[in-house]
Amino acid sequence: MVRNRSFKNMLWNIWLIPHWLILPFTMLSALGFYFSPNPIPFISPFALAFPIFFIWHLFWTLISILRLKPASLFGIILIALIYPQFKGIISYHKTDKKENKVFKIVSWNVHNWKNINWSDVELTETNMGNWILNTDPDILCIQENNSKGASKMLKNSFPYNVTGKYKMLSIYSKYPILQWDFEPYSSVYPGHKGFIWADIEISDPEGNIDTLRMTNIHLVTTTFDKNEAINRNEKLDVSKSIYKSFLSLTKTAKKRSQQLDQILEWKKHSNHPVFLSGDFNEIPTSNAYFRVTQNMKDAFSLAGSGLGSTYTNLWGFPLRIDWVICPSEINIHSAKTLKQEWSDHNPIIVEISPFK
Repeated sequence: MVRNRSFKNMLWNIWLIPHWLILPFTMLSALGFYFSPNPIPFISPFALAFPIFFIWHLFWTLISILRLKPASLFGIILIALIYPQFKGIISYHKTDKKENKVFKIVSWNVHNWKNINWSDVELTETNMGNWILNTDPDILCIQENNSKGASKMLKNSFPYNVTGKYKMLSIYSKYPILQWDFEPYSSVYPGHKGFIWADIEISDPEGNIDTLRMTNIHLVTTTFDKNEAINRNEKLDVSKSIYKSFLSLTKTAKKRSQQLDQILEWKKHSNHPVFLSGDFNEIPTSNAYFRVTQNMKDAFSLAGSGLGSTYTNLWGFPLRIDWVICPSEINIHSAKTLKQEWSDHNPIIVEISPFK
């Protein structure tokens, strides 16, 4: 009897081993979701790997269930606890029935209006400009907008437009911009000096008028470049390469967190509904996502379908780092990312109805 009980305990432990192996990393990832990288940045890189941890636990839980193992109970409880961190990754929603008037918001990091190889510069710029105009946005937010030619093309199609102090962030609108400003970051980083906002007065065919405060944001990049990582692996041993990459990720995560703190504090003082749009350089398992979706709506999570990958240049990994975050009172009809052949980012397109 004792031998039989010991055998069952051994089986229980065997089926728990896959969970125990990565549970410490899963817990660090969960901490990275709920706790800010400022002042504890070392946990933030684990949140980037959370999808891998989640799939691992899910796989072994399903195997345990199919084999009717008691360890499946542990897996079910664990998945239930960490699911809030996962739910922003995949979305499955049908497009809502549109009302008489919807407003289309487009946000795109245009990679300096260059293709990934930085070739055929003038032709690429023209093709990108025409392509984005064909999406027919009412409000367009562009990051890395440092081309006079493309800017001129867009200005001819949008009667209202503003560009930030350092010529990298622009907002284009078919509707009047009542006021706007550039807000410098108190925690600056090369190429990331601040964000811009614009109060846009919109109207519908019924004569309703409302004012939306649109922001265009580009937070600090991860500074993780795949080619640089490959070169580093060739010069250093694997452990040193991983350590250097880890330090780089923690440094930029803390900087992004400080910038986001400033944006969220600024948002509290707005007297108009605020949209947070742009390139956040974070994925939906991060603390940044957790914070910006408190009392606000992630357009893609609520009205998109699939993974919604926006970054295309990391070995094909689907990374959704460009977001349009809407006020809670806004009705979101659809959200999608469009594949294109030039920039290393895909644009996100959101259709909303601001009027109740």
